[in-house]
Amino acid sequence: MPNKSAPLSFANRLLARLPQAEYQRLAPHLQGVKLEFNQTIHEAHSPIEFAYFPERGVVSALTIMNDGSAIEVANIGNEGMTSVLALAGKKISPNHVVVQVAGAAQRVRASVLDDLARLDGPLRQMLLDYQGCFVQQISQSVACNGLHPIRQRCCRWLLMTQDRVGADDLPLTHEFLSTMLGVRRASVSDVLQPLKEEGLLNCTRGKITILDRAGLEAEVCECYHSVRDEYDRLLGKDKTVLGERGGREPPEHVAF
Repeated sequence: MPNKSAPLSFANRLLARLPQAEYQRLAPHLQGVKLEFNQTIHEAHSPIEFAYFPERGVVSALTIMNDGSAIEVANIGNEGMTSVLALAGKKISPNHVVVQVAGAAQRVRASVLDDLARLDGPLRQMLLDYQGCFVQQISQSVACNGLHPIRQRCCRWLLMTQDRVGADDLPLTHEFLSTMLGVRRASVSDVLQPLKEEGLLNCTRGKITILDRAGLEAEVCECYHSVRDEYDRLLGKDKTVLGERGGREPPEHVAF
């Protein structure tokens, strides 16, 4: 059941951009839920029941081929939401959406969010603006996957995941990373080992630790900065993304 007394949430940056009165219109329909590693949020080509606003953790949208192979086309953390395409009238998920890093989220029935967003106002405008950012992320991922070498793609993916986790330690296996990048596991090892030798990161079983963020940013392609800058334009810069580890402060509520 929706939480009838949902507190004002600053943990999801997208919700935090809503004016307080607009957030309170949505709050009675929000339900706090855990995000478990490898949990399926939406099956590909299946009806969308809930939209999720992650507060902690990372969710991946994957395109699945007929032979079962997969590649990530977008990932979502506390800067966004799942199922934004449902608001464009698409009630069936085009992607397999899965939790890549465990955490927590607020969720709302997609039908309820759709009804609330039909009214002109800050919520509708916020979701439309976010939809533009999300589509750009997908477009940039397609270009990056087709045009750039695995090393640059891997650095981009690690930086994006670090941005969303807000920490240097990323609970990731080589196997899971290979699925996200759409390459063989051996190819991931071939990329990570030189990065480790160069002192940019460290790899242990089930964990990748970013040691030199500036070094990774020097290796990454323009795709990372293009997508990050678009989210910063919409949401404002996040101190955690910028490497200021003093903790995430709640952004003030502003109207669009």
